[in-house]
Amino acid sequence: MIIVHVHHSYLPNSGGVEIAISKLAEVQAARGHEVHIVTTKRDSTPSEQVANGVHVHRVRSLELLYPDLTVPLEVPASILRRADIVHAHSQNSYFSLRVAEEAGRRGVPVAFHLMALDALGDHPNPLVRLLGPAYASRAARRAIEVASVAMVKSGWDLERARALGADPVLVPDGVSDVLLSLPRDPEAGRELTGLSEPYFAYVGRLHRLKGVDVLVRALAEARRMGAEVGVAIAGPGDPAPYLRLAERLGVAGHVRFLGYVSEEQKAHLIDGAVALVVPSVSNYVEAYSIAASEAWARGRPVIASAVGALRYRVRDGVNGLLVPPRDPRALASAMVRLAASPEEADRMGGAGRPEALSWSQVYEMAMEAYRRALGEAAGR
Repeated sequence: MIIVHVHHSYLPNSGGVEIAISKLAEVQAARGHEVHIVTTKRDSTPSEQVANGVHVHRVRSLELLYPDLTVPLEVPASILRRADIVHAHSQNSYFSLRVAEEAGRRGVPVAFHLMALDALGDHPNPLVRLLGPAYASRAARRAIEVASVAMVKSGWDLERARALGADPVLVPDGVSDVLLSLPRDPEAGRELTGLSEPYFAYVGRLHRLKGVDVLVRALAEARRMGAEVGVAIAGPGDPAPYLRLAERLGVAGHVRFLGYVSEEQKAHLIDGAVALVVPSVSNYVEAYSIAASEAWARGRPVIASAVGALRYRVRDGVNGLLVPPRDPRALASAMVRLAASPEEADRMGGAGRPEALSWSQVYEMAMEAYRRALGEAAGR
């Protein structure tokens, strides 16, 4: 099968969507499919590239104020003509929507992965918050109209897609085989952090919408509550603002910024943690949360803000704890609770294990959705 994935952003950008697209595409290529990525050309990235068996095509485009509002200035018609199916990612991406509509006009079946539906109303950017909901609603309806099959990642978007008249297929994100199979080694995680006290892990981009500042403030609150704990933060981005905040709050000696870590290091970092913390402050950035799945793959609980898909995936008191977003004191209380009760943390972590799917499992779910799309297209 010739599969074409479409999104305005791809590797080397390392957000959750980019990682998910690359992992699925690489599994598909390894199973013998011809897999292409159509994305935006940025800076010095090559226009054409083959990486891990996947053909990457970067086309000229224009970004209008915000990454989601990226307009393709060209469409790779020769690739679309050959495609058996186009898998478009995120209806909020104008780039994905335009290429998907062009594929539809050419009679190519489209599987559209809807995500973060109705998520722009709480965006911190006032302009996005004002104009975003109307744009998102129109974009979602256009995506559903062009799609031979709609796909979603979580119960959050499942409900909203159905409310818009779609009959979506659930195709979540997976977890790497390393996270699923590597033997647990909490001591290796503790050695990686250099912390002598129990610690909480954060894995992800250092981005203001991800709430890293909230986590640093929560650490200070937790220590004021008497909990001798630390925080280890792994992921790309500039740690300087958070280091300054930690110094101002008197907890710099209890925070470690590890930068990029390998899959093995990530696994052991999570192994040694009391829990993984996902302190995001906006629905928009939590369409799924691969990080939560990675924690459950390692048998650790998740403490998460009640935003986006996390409200559906984290079952409070079962596989983790939910706290209000932007509330360092509430987050600190949850951290203190699990630090004081290792048995409860272990129980919650074990309860989350069924949530962690391999990319091979996700591959089968995606291919079944594609077969449905092909059947729907043939029936039109």
